[in-house]
Amino acid sequence: MDEKYEILLSKSTLLLAEDEEQLRESFKRVLLLYVDAVYTAGDGEEAYELYRKHHPDILITDIKMPRLSGLDLVKRIRQKDHDIPIIVTSAYTDQDFLMESIRLSLIDYLIKPVKERDLSRVLQECAQKLYLEHHTLTAITEGLSYDLENKKFLHEDRSIPLTSKEVELVELLLRHRGNLVTKQEIEETIYVYEEAPPSALKNLIFKLRKKLPEEVIETVGKLGYVIKL
Repeated sequence: MDEKYEILLSKSTLLLAEDEEQLRESFKRVLLLYVDAVYTAGDGEEAYELYRKHHPDILITDIKMPRLSGLDLVKRIRQKDHDIPIIVTSAYTDQDFLMESIRLSLIDYLIKPVKERDLSRVLQECAQKLYLEHHTLTAITEGLSYDLENKKFLHEDRSIPLTSKEVELVELLLRHRGNLVTKQEIEETIYVYEEAPPSALKNLIFKLRKKLPEEVIETVGKLGYVIKL
């Protein structure tokens, strides 16, 4: 894991919602190797109260929980907080939830038992998201930066305004900076509430590239795109 993300995580707090007590306590011990503090809850209602009280930086929740399910917990939090990185865990693949999760802007959906390499990966993605939120100006290349607060690129002494779809695309790629984001992932994120023709993403990439001074967004074969480190 990148050192800057390790440092950021070490100063972060995390809320863990898991109804199996033994699993919850063992998971907490592992998470404390990464983050500063872990608040634990045995059901969705308790988790929501802890969320309101502590305002954690990251949320990890199981789907199936008493009193309030993980899905309903996430929906309730997303009504007020669109930014907190959320990871969902489950003992099995829930296809209905997978479809619903697209609309909830999750970091990932992990099947239990969670493997250490998967946990490290998703926590780094959480840290990347937190990093972007706390650093409003992100350097892309020499002379080119992205202004997260004002949703535009800055190139030397001029600003480059973006459409709403271009903003969604850029910020998605920045959250996974240096890693491939597949065409399917992009389309499921930015066109989730609308029908888009097969050429929509290709046209979006083409128009965005025309605004930028150089090849910032790279095409990876027929798979997808990556933004430069």
